[in-house]
Amino acid sequence: MRASFLERRDLIVDLLNRVPGIACKVPGGAFYAWPNVTDACRMTGCADSEVFRKRLLTEAGVAVLADIHFGRRVPGDGQHIRFSYAASPDAIREGVRRVEAFVRRHAK
Repeated sequence: MRASFLERRDLIVDLLNRVPGIACKVPGGAFYAWPNVTDACRMTGCADSEVFRKRLLTEAGVAVLADIHFGRRVPGDGQHIRFSYAASPDAIREGVRRVEAFVRRHAK
């Protein structure tokens, strides 16, 4: 089970880092990725990660949570969203594919 989640973690981090405007560090625990989407927000005209999250849900069919759902933002830390990688590799690939398509479609 541990090996399976490590593979999924590595998969989602790799895929997210290929999306324009998204930077994701390797998480140290749990099964969540916490990518910085500051540039993706700017590129797509989203004021912040909460607007980005809502648009991902309604326009791309991808459910994530914004950083504000976990407390106050840290000044200077940028905008973040949270992905769960407790899903199949195929679901992870499809979800990130949709995120990338959304960013590329709306990039200004």
